[in-house]
Amino acid sequence: MTENSIIRFGCEATAYSRKLETLFASDLMRKPRPHDWLVRGFLEHDTLVLLFGDPAVGKSLLALDWAASVATGRDWCGNRVERGLVFYLAGEGHHGLSRRLKAWGIATGMECLWGEELWGMPLVVSRHSVGLPSETRMAIEAIDKAADRGGKPRLIIIDTLARCIDGNENSASDMGGFIAACDEMRLRYGCAVLILHHSGHENKNRARAHSSLTCAVDAAYHMHGLNSGIRRLDCTKSKDFEPPAARHFIIHKTLLPPEWWDGNAPTTVPVLVECDESGKAINEPPPF
Repeated sequence: MTENSIIRFGCEATAYSRKLETLFASDLMRKPRPHDWLVRGFLEHDTLVLLFGDPAVGKSLLALDWAASVATGRDWCGNRVERGLVFYLAGEGHHGLSRRLKAWGIATGMECLWGEELWGMPLVVSRHSVGLPSETRMAIEAIDKAADRGGKPRLIIIDTLARCIDGNENSASDMGGFIAACDEMRLRYGCAVLILHHSGHENKNRARAHSSLTCAVDAAYHMHGLNSGIRRLDCTKSKDFEPPAARHFIIHKTLLPPEWWDGNAPTTVPVLVECDESGKAINEPPPF
């Protein structure tokens, strides 16, 4: 083992080595930093973001909506989006992602607008999860390879924390290692890193796991279901910007083309559609 290496979870890993950069207050004032939005009002570049909620509430649908919007530059719920490469670390639901992405293209009208060119969008999905921090180098090598073709990543999605963390999510040291791995990716690319996680068992208004997770992120969003079946997205933490107003969604079943069917049985796939508080879709998707 070299002196620039560390042992973590029984694995040899390269230490994170960099110089500490400093600025005087006068330098800060000469270099003002307005908000650098990826999704205006919701996601900023160079931040850690947490999205949490109960299982099957629609977290992954929202993450895929953000991912595809960034990969195409499509406005999200009326908010400007900066286009760029998205890297999706999929620890869950690998097999269903292609169907969900197809349904997104149909429901948003993007497939009709772009045709087959839509599927050339710079969105890269892993075929399995990675352990963080022990396999951070593996993740970075895969992202670097994707960046050679698709440009610098704008968004990295970790779906989910539970599938990717090394060790126990309730352990301060294990969570610290996971957060450090996320920060290493954030600092390397200057991108937003979105972490998907589950709500607490008793307190549904907070994320499960050690409290250092919520402390470490720059923004946090809670997706939860209302009695009416409507999903509501609330910003529960926004360290450096005004929290956006709550957003409401319904889950729309989108019919796929026959070549995607299971035999002769029509196949429908859920897509998240923005609605008002009464459940009426703001932009009506194509009919079932």
